[in-house]
Amino acid sequence: MPLALASIGQKCIIKSFACSCDTRMRMVNMGFIPGRSVEIMNRMNGTVLVRVGESRLMLDCCLATQIQVQ
Repeated sequence: MPLALASIGQKCIIKSFACSCDTRMRMVNMGFIPGRSVEIMNRMNGTVLVRVGESRLMLDCCLATQIQVQ
């Protein structure tokens, strides 16, 4: 399922990315590594606030849709 469809408070495991190689590398550099846990913290105005490890990151919904989680 895409990360953008996860519920607030839900913890997910990153499976894969459905984006360009450049975007994928940028995501990995920010801590979005397949197998790593992420938590949906909030949604507002077309963005998704997620926790990855000790970091909190705001993603736009288009990018969050390209991250596949389980």
